[in-house]
Amino acid sequence: MSSCLQLIWVVMPFVVKAMEGSDTEVGLCFMGQMGVYVVFCVIAAIAIHRLKPKKVLLASTAVQTVIVCTMYMVIKGGSRLYFSPIMQLVLLMSFIGLITAFYWPVLMGWISTGHEGTELTKRFGFYNVTWGMANMLLPIVGGYLMEINYLMPIAAAVIMMILCMGSVATIQKTRVGAKIEAIKQAEVSDKLNPAQRQFVFMSKVALFAVFVCVGIFRSQLGILYKYELGFSESIYGWSISLMCLFNVIFFYIMGRGHWWHYKKGFFVASQVLTVVCLVMIVLSRNLFVQLAAAGLTGITYAAAYSSHQYYGVSGGKNRSRLMAIHEIILGAGYASGSLLGGVFSDHFGRNWPYIFGAIVIAAAGVIQISIWFALKRNQNSSNAHTSFLTSPT
Repeated sequence: MSSCLQLIWVVMPFVVKAMEGSDTEVGLCFMGQMGVYVVFCVIAAIAIHRLKPKKVLLASTAVQTVIVCTMYMVIKGGSRLYFSPIMQLVLLMSFIGLITAFYWPVLMGWISTGHEGTELTKRFGFYNVTWGMANMLLPIVGGYLMEINYLMPIAAAVIMMILCMGSVATIQKTRVGAKIEAIKQAEVSDKLNPAQRQFVFMSKVALFAVFVCVGIFRSQLGILYKYELGFSESIYGWSISLMCLFNVIFFYIMGRGHWWHYKKGFFVASQVLTVVCLVMIVLSRNLFVQLAAAGLTGITYAAAYSSHQYYGVSGGKNRSRLMAIHEIILGAGYASGSLLGGVFSDHFGRNWPYIFGAIVIAAAGVIQISIWFALKRNQNSSNAHTSFLTSPT
């Protein structure tokens, strides 16, 4: 599934521009997907516990295969509907958002049920590395396929979905793998942590803000590269792959232990690094600086994603529902960044999406500090001397 999405995402900005679409319409394609994704994640969060995971995953992959085949026909020019090809792509991207809302939360809930603490971190770490590997490799492949023909990445996406459907069909029923005693100890540890509530809410803010920037990157960076800086489509593919390489490496590092749990300085450092990357994109026209900025962004992406993934489910019972909430937050950020990035690019210039992203990260920092001190007042006197930049544990 991740391979399919990467191939679609990497080619979509260039397909829309080839159809003489605006930067805003590029953003609208991505916003359509993630906006619908958010809405249906809300529905999934309500109904998901009544559904059987394997059947839901199998149905999702089958419908996704049909949608990608239809997308191929639209780009090729075989569709004869009453509205423009660009709007047809927006509609198809929206359908992808609907389908994936019943795929990712179900999958994450399924693999995390019955696991807590370090075991939960390791399972999520392995899961994140696997889809991150697809994110790392497929943009490179898609970038080179685009230089041959814009239809080739979509055809490759169809093949990926067929393989995905076959993989889901062969999944065997598994037993919960965590030991009861380990679960109890982890749950007690999380409940006793004096800053548990702060980190839950701070991680939500971080996830939203960072994914606003991810939405900007995925919808607007390729346009900046080709039409402003004169780079090729394959360079954009390498840029996204480099971001995902650092993403995978940091997912692996975070999944190896709990050294980052309940560390406020970790939030501060990752978000400051995000701002630095955005400034690098705005101020430099050098290819290597641009690639370095994209790569370092992968670290901040992994930090925000893994943090909320852990804090958001620790001690929780209905994992699929909690994962749906996780996806709602990141989807809302991604959709907002995609659409507003396109609007800023069209009306103010192609550097402005990244300036906007830096403002969002700065605002998130202010909100997080406010959350910390507001919730700290409700803690008992034993936690009164915890400072903002040091660990409470």
